[in-house]
Amino acid sequence: MTETKKSPNIVRFGIIGVGGMGQGHCNGIKDVEEAVLTAVCDTDPVTAEKVGTQHNVPYFTHHKQMIDAGLCDAVIVATPHPERPVPAIDAMKAGLHLISEKPLSERVSTADQMIATAKETGVTFAIMFQRRMEPAAAKAIELVHNGAIGTIRRATLISPEYRNQSYYDSGGWRATWKGEGGGVMMNQSPHVLDLFVQIAGMPSLVYGNIETALHNIEVEDVASAMLKYPEGGTGFFYCSTNEAGPGQMIEIFGDKGKLVLRDGQLKVYEFPVSIPEFTAGEHDMWDGPECKEVPITLEGKAPGHRGVIRNVARHILYGEPLVSPGEEGLYSLELANAVMLSSYTKKPVSLPINRKEYDDFLQEMRSKSTFVKQVKQIKRKTDPRHK
Repeated sequence: MTETKKSPNIVRFGIIGVGGMGQGHCNGIKDVEEAVLTAVCDTDPVTAEKVGTQHNVPYFTHHKQMIDAGLCDAVIVATPHPERPVPAIDAMKAGLHLISEKPLSERVSTADQMIATAKETGVTFAIMFQRRMEPAAAKAIELVHNGAIGTIRRATLISPEYRNQSYYDSGGWRATWKGEGGGVMMNQSPHVLDLFVQIAGMPSLVYGNIETALHNIEVEDVASAMLKYPEGGTGFFYCSTNEAGPGQMIEIFGDKGKLVLRDGQLKVYEFPVSIPEFTAGEHDMWDGPECKEVPITLEGKAPGHRGVIRNVARHILYGEPLVSPGEEGLYSLELANAVMLSSYTKKPVSLPINRKEYDDFLQEMRSKSTFVKQVKQIKRKTDPRHK
């Protein structure tokens, strides 16, 4: 069985929830020299035993048993998202460092509790936003934060996140108010929503709309929103599990330039004379500002989930800065909750949203739900596209 004694150069990880993405993390830890898998936990006894035996580590069916066993320095919580706050908070209160899968929860009020617990206990708290480490995404964030495109005037996100009906039929918790608390914004789009708010910042006002267009589910398979930013810029986003093919795009237009992140490729343009300066100047009536592409250099390659695990382990061991701090998981979740609430009330929603109002809305949707989920065959496996 895997060595479980504490080492000054290794972080011992346990994983809570190994029916899906958690299995991927079990494999990913093997490639991180600063980490070792020492325990797994799943509420399904068959899955817990299967995964524990496969990786030669102790297995548990309740997270408190694993936490109390003294086998771990840190845990990764990969349960369905409404179930994440309880084991996450219990782990942090026991002094264990934490990586939460995305999103932190299905609602901001319980995510707030996770963030508060991390601050109270002083443990390391991170969220699995590995896409921040993709070279093109990291460069886009760096450029905007360094003022390369100036004041943002428009921010646009288009996110095709295709899923077929078989995907939704693989588990009773999927795409239900009780099991997920939402659809595409809760499950498929948090990564790109995180990149969107990292690059463009948080809006101050949201007018959202959700639909269930093609799938036999009770939550949204399409979400869109108009956004207003504190400095006066506007934005739009659209995400859907109905749209297939390429086309995931974040486009940001500012006074000094434009940035386009499309299907992992980054292009950057600059206006040698800023838009406000050119607009106010004396020109021929048909003159327009020059816009030229700027050469950029991308470094490294995307490390995937392993990169976040390695970063957290090195933060614990050596103080390396966190790439995706847990408290930043609140941003994309708050945006998703705001879109949902706005669609329900048919009114714009200001950010930060009213926590009680959203909790009341979610409770109402769950209490009046009459949807009967058809599960043809339970399938618990990791998306093979994720590494």
